[in-house]
Amino acid sequence: MKLWAVLFASCCFFLLSSCQTAGVVVEESNYSVKQHREAIAKVIFLVGEVSDNGRVVTSQYHDRNFKYFQVTAKTKERLYTRATILGVRRPYRFTVEVRVERRDPQTGRFVDLGLDENLSRRQAIAIKNALTQGRENGGIFDEEAPF
Repeated sequence: MKLWAVLFASCCFFLLSSCQTAGVVVEESNYSVKQHREAIAKVIFLVGEVSDNGRVVTSQYHDRNFKYFQVTAKTKERLYTRATILGVRRPYRFTVEVRVERRDPQTGRFVDLGLDENLSRRQAIAIKNALTQGRENGGIFDEEAPF
């Protein structure tokens, strides 16, 4: 009986600690990494930061209507969008996260309130639409790993 309890507990631990991807995940996007980057940049418009490998793109701060603004001392809430291209080769997946930060009145610093699922879904749909409106051919070769 004790063996079953240990086995059950370890299965639950591995299940709960498995890798989870935050945000909205768009599965099986059969476009190249370059096309993904172009679509993300088109939707995000004002790119704030790009990772070294070019697969994580973070926007500048914006409001809930995706209008970009300069953060001042009076700003109470700010949001940013992060898009991540996942996978080694086609078909790629990508995730979109819209994170909300609110200013703490006591410290004056912004505190991460978490993910806004509805805005993340809106951005993911916009990126998917930008991908389909891009070049009609999906490209024969993938620019990063053609073979």
